[in-house]
Amino acid sequence: MTSATATDGVEVMTVDGEELTLRRVTGVDEYRQCETLQADVWGADDIARVPLLDMVTAQDNGGFVLGAYRPDNRLVGFVYSFPGLTGEGVLKQCSVVLAVAPQYRRHGVGYRLKRLQARLAGIAGFAAITWTVDPLAGRNAVFNLNKLGAVGTDYIVNAYGIGMGLNAGLETDRLVVTWTLPAGDPGPRPGGNVPMVNQIAMSRRGLPVPVGHTFDHRAQTIGMRVPWDIYEISRNDRGLAMAWREVTRCLFQHYLGQGYRAVGVVRMPDHCRYLLRAS
Repeated sequence: MTSATATDGVEVMTVDGEELTLRRVTGVDEYRQCETLQADVWGADDIARVPLLDMVTAQDNGGFVLGAYRPDNRLVGFVYSFPGLTGEGVLKQCSVVLAVAPQYRRHGVGYRLKRLQARLAGIAGFAAITWTVDPLAGRNAVFNLNKLGAVGTDYIVNAYGIGMGLNAGLETDRLVVTWTLPAGDPGPRPGGNVPMVNQIAMSRRGLPVPVGHTFDHRAQTIGMRVPWDIYEISRNDRGLAMAWREVTRCLFQHYLGQGYRAVGVVRMPDHCRYLLRAS
């Protein structure tokens, strides 16, 4: 069970009877805990590693490094962002990392950290928060698009080079998502029967395989089938994971370039479906 209360810059939430305090990270020891948590979550070799120097600099210059702390001041989650500008010159926060210790996941800690980030950014005058996600990691896509209400607006090919750690061996394509402030209730996601831009089949090993796609749909809302977990596929069949990266790269680039935006994700038994809506 999770509950939460808030004051100006601090929020208190309860997870299974334990009180967590959400607030700004302060002091070298707390930033070191952020470094350690990143290594614990993604592995020592993964690209998702933000050092103390960057976090301190951002915190002191308009950014936000917000942590979730147990009563003994042990860090169990944090979010990090720094100020930036949109392509139109509008002030935004560039969010880089959200990490939560495994035993505290699925209790709303990440969600509460992002909501606190949005609240403080809005108070400070920022118009939006942007960040990137792997479009083939379904759980993250559901969190960012469905739960937070962010929208996928752009696509970056191999943003950080060939991955290591969790991303081992795969090109690090990323979907850019934009969260407009103030962040309200995301509301219902579009659903129902929509035309699909691609087809899949199941392999003998029970893995989804891309078998065809089209660039010709023009409906207001369209769907794109993608794997739920590209990393699980990669562990079983690296070539199939690479094929998924290539075909979805082409589809995202085309339809986002035509003015569509990724507005939601629907979980299916053996894959998930992005919902893309014409803007």
